[in-house]
Amino acid sequence: MDNKIILVTGATGFIGSHFCQKAQQQGCRVIAFTRSLDKAHKRLPGVTAIQNLAELSSMGKIDYVVNLAGEPLVSGRWNVERKQAFLESRVGLTNRLFDYFQAVPEPPKILISGSAVGYYGPQGDKLLDEAAKHHNSYSHHLCSEWEHSALQFNQLGTRVCCLRTGIVLGAEEGALGRMLPPFKFGLGGRLGTGKQWMPWVHIEDVIDLIFHCFNRSDIKGGINASSPNPVTNRQFSKTLGSVLSRPAILPMPSPLARLLFGEMADELLLTGQRVVPRKALESGFEFSYPELRPALEQLLLEKP
Repeated sequence: MDNKIILVTGATGFIGSHFCQKAQQQGCRVIAFTRSLDKAHKRLPGVTAIQNLAELSSMGKIDYVVNLAGEPLVSGRWNVERKQAFLESRVGLTNRLFDYFQAVPEPPKILISGSAVGYYGPQGDKLLDEAAKHHNSYSHHLCSEWEHSALQFNQLGTRVCCLRTGIVLGAEEGALGRMLPPFKFGLGGRLGTGKQWMPWVHIEDVIDLIFHCFNRSDIKGGINASSPNPVTNRQFSKTLGSVLSRPAILPMPSPLARLLFGEMADELLLTGQRVVPRKALESGFEFSYPELRPALEQLLLEKP
């Protein structure tokens, strides 16, 4: 990986910042395409930050692109304007990347582009690998459009991997960071029935899987970035409470979740996907944290 040049969108986000750090440790030069140079400089020491793709022309051939930008789906109650922002920040940006790279002499060798397990839509207890059919939902529509825009890069001879991430767990970050406050006060519990599946994954495994995709030329298209051992929301809540030595017995009823979060409740909170990472496992990828409890213990109990 030494001396590879990697362009990263969404570099200041949860996954992006962890990726940039590891890429630099492996001797890569990282360029962040960002809306905020100040934020990038503060959060990403050693990374070159740009606001205009035209600046790339003086920086050498881009070997890889890691495309993670996207307005967070949990940034507020969904409405027409927010849904448009979800689409534009993902599909619109990816289209702009394609327009730029189709005009340069040497397009990137590999594009790793974001997606999510929401691609499959809610499907109850059905096991879902990368070949599974989808169920129509807003989440599927958003992920499908994003993947379609990324797959344009195939026309340039670029190998494309669409990273269908589950719920990414990091210490005090991402979804886990939002869950912790009520659980720490003993106010946590299942959402709705608690029977919905939660395809979780440790942040370190997500980053390692990206590098695995770089190195395995046989991996392309959608790839599930989730633990081989998904759990239900009830199981997740009980395990998190146990790791924190707190009770997890206060459920949030489905009607209350819908009242508070609207459509987002049914798309992200009260339904889920029982996803398995078949492509990753069959290609030899080894998860460092395949089981939930050790993953939570490492994130919440081990000293940095």
